[in-house]
Amino acid sequence: MTRKLIPVAAGLIATVVFYAFVHVANLASLNRYFLGHPVAVAATTLFCIAGGILAFKAIGIAKQQSGLRLLRDEDLLPAAIDGAASPSEAWQAQNDAGLMARTWQSMLAELPASTRNNQLVRRLDEVLTRQSHRTTTGDLPEDLRELSIRDADDAHDSLGLIRIIVWAIPMLGFLGTVIGITQTLGGLDFTDGTAAVDRLKSGLYVAFDTTALGLVLSVVAIFLQFPVERGQQTLLGEIDSRVRKLVSTALPSDDPADNQTELITHLCRGIEVAIAQSLSTQATLWQSTIEEAQQAWRSQHTEGAEQFRQLLQATMQPALAHHADRIAQTIGQLDSAATTVGDSLRQQTAEWKGAMQDTAKEVQTHRRTLMTHVEAMTTLATLQAEQDQQNRETLQLARDGQESRSLPGSGDSNLDPAVTNAMTTLARAVEALSTRLPEASRLPESAEMHPSTSPAESRRKLGRAA
Repeated sequence: MTRKLIPVAAGLIATVVFYAFVHVANLASLNRYFLGHPVAVAATTLFCIAGGILAFKAIGIAKQQSGLRLLRDEDLLPAAIDGAASPSEAWQAQNDAGLMARTWQSMLAELPASTRNNQLVRRLDEVLTRQSHRTTTGDLPEDLRELSIRDADDAHDSLGLIRIIVWAIPMLGFLGTVIGITQTLGGLDFTDGTAAVDRLKSGLYVAFDTTALGLVLSVVAIFLQFPVERGQQTLLGEIDSRVRKLVSTALPSDDPADNQTELITHLCRGIEVAIAQSLSTQATLWQSTIEEAQQAWRSQHTEGAEQFRQLLQATMQPALAHHADRIAQTIGQLDSAATTVGDSLRQQTAEWKGAMQDTAKEVQTHRRTLMTHVEAMTTLATLQAEQDQQNRETLQLARDGQESRSLPGSGDSNLDPAVTNAMTTLARAVEALSTRLPEASRLPESAEMHPSTSPAESRRKLGRAA
């Protein structure tokens, strides 16, 4: 209802705009014909409303024609049956018009909303809706004819207000003329003949202007209505022809075959397809029955497994809990034993560490003592070596002097025999000391290797070595 009032509102707005222009222009001719009488204003308003309705109608027809040109037959026809289809499906596609209509209708439902709003798609969808309840196309021509007549009647009825306005505009002009003449004759005063004739002329002048305006506006409205009505009829005719072409191409025909052999072959093929369909249905039923049995077995197996699990859990849980408690007690005992052993080991380790530290201190003390003895022995060895060298030199000198005295013809006096014996004894002592000094020098090394030897034993060994 709101969409039908939009053109009327547009006509009223056009009337306001037009009279605003007349008021601004202030032309004598416009004021005379459009503002000379209230009936003229009413006739102009009706004409503007008719113009608004015709304008919206023309725009709608233009949109429908544009959409009709953009829609191809290939876009509206159903998809062909591919080779993967079963024989029953292929036979039904060739013989069952109702099935094809339902399939085609579902395909049209997937089109965009703007395409479905086209009048061609709406007509085709309505034809398929009627055909989807029938398996044959015997009533299809009657459906097409009925829908074509109905759309033509709807198009004629949509212009009913325009025809009423075209008829009412000249009637308003005549009404204005009658009112003007009545008002003029009622106001005549024949006492002054010349003035009365002038008033009669001016009154009739204004009265006949409304009739002229009404006739002109009515003629213009008729000429504006004609192309709109012709365009609507052309659109409906094109829709009728394309719908007939589409349904005759896609839907199977019910025309009987002239060849009886071909007719019998067709019937046999139908029986074959029916048997195949029956076998396929039975196979589907058997498959569904087997699947249901498997599902029931799976559910029973699952329930039995769950019951067994619950029973096993209820049986084993107390024993496992008792075993877990025993294990926990054993672990606690082992932890306490490990703690006791660890404490004992830590205590013994601490004792061993203290003993080792004491031993290390004693070893350091012995080592320092031995180092002192080694230094003393080294100094003594050095002094002894120097003394030995001096003794050797003295002994050599003494031997040289003895040899010189023992030579024949020597004029020197003989040495004392006691001195000679002392010197010989001293030489032997020096040789013995020289022989034992290397052994004494090796004693400190053995003392370092055996730190447990006490300082007193070291001194005794050094004494024996000396």
